[in-house]
Amino acid sequence: MSALLLQELLHVPRETLWIADENSKPLLQPGFYFNGDLLTNRWDIAGLAEGNVTRSFFNDFHFEELERSYRRIIYPVSKEKAIVHHIINQAPRFLGEGGELVLLGEKQSGIKSYAAKVAERLGSAKQLQKHGNDYASINCIDHANGGKLIGELDYPRLRSLPELGGLYSKPGLFGWNKVDKGSALLAQHFITELPKGGTRIVDLGCGYGYLSTQLASLGNFHFTATDNNAAALLACKQNFRAHGLTGVVIPSDAGAGLESGSADLVLCNPPFHQGFQVEGGLTDLFLQNSARLLKSTGTALFVVNAFISLVDKGLRYYSDVQLICKEKGFCVYRLRL
Repeated sequence: MSALLLQELLHVPRETLWIADENSKPLLQPGFYFNGDLLTNRWDIAGLAEGNVTRSFFNDFHFEELERSYRRIIYPVSKEKAIVHHIINQAPRFLGEGGELVLLGEKQSGIKSYAAKVAERLGSAKQLQKHGNDYASINCIDHANGGKLIGELDYPRLRSLPELGGLYSKPGLFGWNKVDKGSALLAQHFITELPKGGTRIVDLGCGYGYLSTQLASLGNFHFTATDNNAAALLACKQNFRAHGLTGVVIPSDAGAGLESGSADLVLCNPPFHQGFQVEGGLTDLFLQNSARLLKSTGTALFVVNAFISLVDKGLRYYSDVQLICKEKGFCVYRLRL
């Protein structure tokens, strides 16, 4: 994918927008420069893009914040189907007549289906080109309004969901309309692991804020919730407001940039996927940063899939790693420095 994406990014007109999801990260290395704008919903990619692109934007794919239109939009498709549909739907508004929408993806990304949807939306014939194991769908827009809208038609809206106990969430966030089983298992142990009132909590990889809101119902704490994903941050901020939580919601890459030694307790259900790939190093990154964030007397509570050997990983950063619970394919651990 990186080779095909690089090929599409070279020698482009200045009026080109690169929509960069996690699949784009390998290209953003020292020495690389893209002569156009970059839009991403990931904080780490936005940071890497600074100085390597003409303009960089971090938001939940709010195209209007870019305040311009483009001759070309290049997009390696995301894992979240709702995001792909949203970008396809928005393209006609930000491409001039004759402008090109370029979608890239491997076979398992759903690129063949998306190529048909692009043709439907842009009012053009389906175009799909094979490049080794990768595919490119390159379509020109025939008229300003485009054709029929596809998929999720209300992507930007935060919504209060009964299945989340009334918490707010939205499409574009992994597991956006359900309570993660691992997080629910971790929350069950808050009573026995309950910190003192006023304790400073870091919710690392907060998502829509489930863990913070569950703990907040048991006492008065100060929360710092952080995530890499723009949609997660929007939802978590809304849940903090709606439930009166004390604290802040801020972007970070697995807690990088947060003050060292500032937390009494870290809560974490680390991801182990990056885009379409399983990324084992993510757990290590969250463990390393959690240990850095804790006070010397602090505690971290992690929940992970049972196949992840957190004891082996955790002892690289902590002196004490204890299994609290193993249930339904998940393990909850208590870690101390």
